[in-house]
Amino acid sequence: MPDDWERLGDETLLRYLVFHVRKSRRRSPRTGAEIGFFLIDTPNWVTVVALTTDDRIVLVRQFRHGSERALLEVPGGLIDPHEDDPAEAAVRELREESGYEAGRLELLGDMNPNPAIFSNRCYAYLATDCRKVAELDLDPGEDIEVVTVPVAELDERIRRGEIEHSICLGAIALWRAGSGANGAGS
Repeated sequence: MPDDWERLGDETLLRYLVFHVRKSRRRSPRTGAEIGFFLIDTPNWVTVVALTTDDRIVLVRQFRHGSERALLEVPGGLIDPHEDDPAEAAVRELREESGYEAGRLELLGDMNPNPAIFSNRCYAYLATDCRKVAELDLDPGEDIEVVTVPVAELDERIRRGEIEHSICLGAIALWRAGSGANGAGS
């Protein structure tokens, strides 16, 4: 098993809204070489696999600037500084992005969005017995279309590349790992 790298120092390169970019100098335990890595610090995130009472999954389609196209995803977003429990953010993000509210919310697990460069965690939740209760409450930088899809169609949509966001795929994998191969019977 590889040893931990010695941390030699950090230099902040950029602070912008919710992202801080830094160069971290580390020493390789194998070679002794000093190497710089670029890391991104950002608040923790949440993502929500939301299921309706009629066996549909609530998805959102939104334009993603990194891929320069609209993607189909599960709802999610940043945990706000005042939210002590990630579940608070999951409830808020589900309602803001989809207008849905869960009858029950369960933590599926947490993951590192990209451990090569990100220092934060993403908490994945399963929201069941979801029902539409409100209109969308979007941030100025969001433009979202809500789409509900039968759970039975989810695998095919993933295979076709309609759902490709790795954090969303990770949340779906955590859901499936905890509830059986097809994700049914939560």
